[in-house]
Amino acid sequence: MQNWTPEMWQPALIGLVVGFVLAYLLLRFTKDSVKKQVKTETELQKVKSELDQQKQHLEKHFSESADLLKTLAQDYQKLYQHLATSSVQLLPQLEGKPLFKNQLEQKKIEETATKGESENRTEENAPRDYSEGSSGILKAEK
Repeated sequence: MQNWTPEMWQPALIGLVVGFVLAYLLLRFTKDSVKKQVKTETELQKVKSELDQQKQHLEKHFSESADLLKTLAQDYQKLYQHLATSSVQLLPQLEGKPLFKNQLEQKKIEETATKGESENRTEENAPRDYSEGSSGILKAEK
C-alpha cells in the first residue's frame, strides 16, 4: 500500500467536496420535479376516481329512469284497460262504438285497403318540384 502525501490528499478532498455539492444540487433540483410528479399523479388519480364515480352516477340515473318509464308505461296500460272496461260496463248503449280507438288511424287503414297506392297520387295533389313564377326580391309586384 502506498503512503498518501499531502499533495494526494488535497485533490481527493476537493473531489469529495465537489461531489457532495453536485449531489446536493442534483437532489435539490430533482426533488422538486419529483414532488411535482407525485402531486400530478395524485391529482390524476383523484380526477380518475371522480370520473368513475360520475360514470356510476350516470349509469344509476339512466337505469332508474328506464325503470320509472317502464312502470309509467305499465300504469298507463292499466289505466287504459280500466277506462275501456269501465266504459263498456257503465255505458252499455255505446257498446258498438269504441270510445278508446284512434279513429283517424282506422280511417287511414280503411282508405289504403280500398284504394291502391297508385290511385292516391293524382295530378292535383302530386308534389311540385318548382315554384310558380319568380320569388324573393326579384318577384314582380302585382
